[in-house]
This record gives sequence, C-alpha cells and structure tokens, in this order.
Amino acid sequence: MTNIGSATRVTTTHQSNHVADGVRHCIRCFLNMTVIKTIGFVLLICTCHHTTAQEAGDALNSSPWQTSYPEIIRLKIALQRNEGTHAYHLTEDCSGTLINRKTGMILTAWHCFDGSIDLTQPPKAWLQGAWQELKLAANGGEMQNDWAIAYLIDPSVVDGPVMPLALGKLHAGTEIRMAGYQRTGVSHDDTQWQQVKTTCEVTRHSDYWIESNCHLNEGASGGAVMRIQAGKEYLVGIISARSPVGGVWFVPLSKLGAYLSPP
Repeated sequence: MTNIGSATRVTTTHQSNHVADGVRHCIRCFLNMTVIKTIGFVLLICTCHHTTAQEAGDALNSSPWQTSYPEIIRLKIALQRNEGTHAYHLTEDCSGTLINRKTGMILTAWHCFDGSIDLTQPPKAWLQGAWQELKLAANGGEMQNDWAIAYLIDPSVVDGPVMPLALGKLHAGTEIRMAGYQRTGVSHDDTQWQQVKTTCEVTRHSDYWIESNCHLNEGASGGAVMRIQAGKEYLVGIISARSPVGGVWFVPLSKLGAYLSPP
C-alpha cells in the first residue's frame, strides 16, 4: 500500500552523515492487512523521484492561488522520524478539508502527522494566499485509523465555504468524487501544485478502509471523498492510500465517531 502524501526529507542526523534531499514517496507495506511495524510505526520504503507520468486525476486549476474547491486546502507538516539509529527531518505535503468556519476545523489523514512534530515549524495550511498555523487536536494513531483533526490557530482567516458532511453508509457501486492536491513539477516551489479531482465508484469494504477505483497521486492524502446528494456535494470520507490493486483507499467519516456531529 502506498500513501499518497508527498514528503520532502531535509536533513539527517544522529550517528549518521547521510544527508538526502528530494521528494520521498513513502510506501507503507501491509501483509494480510496487518501493519508490519519494523521501522517507526510501519515498514517504510521510499523512492526519490517524480515524473509527469505519475500524475492522475483531472486538473481543476493551473494556479495554486485559485481553486475550484476552496474548502479543500494544502497542508504542510514538518516532522522528525527515525530509521533505526538515524533521525531525519522531513516535510509532509498533504491535503485537508475545512468543515467548520467558526472553529477552523480541518479533516485530514493521520499519516501526514506520523512522527514528532517540529515545534520550531508548526503545521500549516494555505489560506488567503499565505501559510496559516495549525494545531493537531485528535487522530486515529495508526494507518488502520488514518484520520486526523486539526484546527487553525486563527479561524478568522476562513473567508470561504466549508464542506458539509454526510455520515450514511456507502455501498459498492456508489459513485463518489475525490479531490486533493498533487505536485506538477520536480521543484520544491510552492507554485508546483494544483488541485485535482476524479470521479469513480466504491468497490468494496475492508476491516479498516473503503476501497475505490479512483486514481490519485502524492499530495492527495487527507483530501476529500465526496458523494453527490440532491445535486450537492457532501464529505463522506478522507483519502488515505493506494490499494494493492491500484485504486484508492479512504476512511469513512463514521470512523471518527463522537468527534463529529451529524449535519
């Protein structure tokens, strides 16, 4: 299974002189749907390249400053992780969905926060043409519960719409829509991102996720899974990872339990 966040390693420390830069596309491996916990939280395998052939989904905008879904936003989380005796710093680029204007509440994926948060660089969300600070409030704590709730430190920066929720059951064959961000180039420039969407179907349920035949790439983790009801889009899940058969797994909102109130 491959998560579809995008991580950039910035330094490596602690009993090692190995320093690596570049995009890390982290593959979280599962055996019979069980997490193999050998490095940190899960087995971590990384590649350090990105090509245009990896892009998936329909581009919604050519500019990072204008989006078709203003309630779906970019997140940037500075972390420290460990591999054996090696500690390294990296930045996770993910997506998130605004669901409450008053509190600045954002839903995203737990694996975007998987590690120790760098206190010198708080998590951030891109709003009103600038990075706004976030605080992590709650999370599922593992890939089988790959959800997280964060709040904007200053919710007054939210001047656009928020996504309404729907908590009903999703059956195989249900049409859904996914949207998030992905990198458009190989540089680390913040302009090298665009919002993308794809329309697809629920294919099956597992113990931890719902599987779809959607196709998205790195950066979309934590983005929105939507269902159209009476002509309106409702948030029904959180984008998690690629499935072994090439689709996308997502976490249904029902897994968040008491953290969410019915719409």
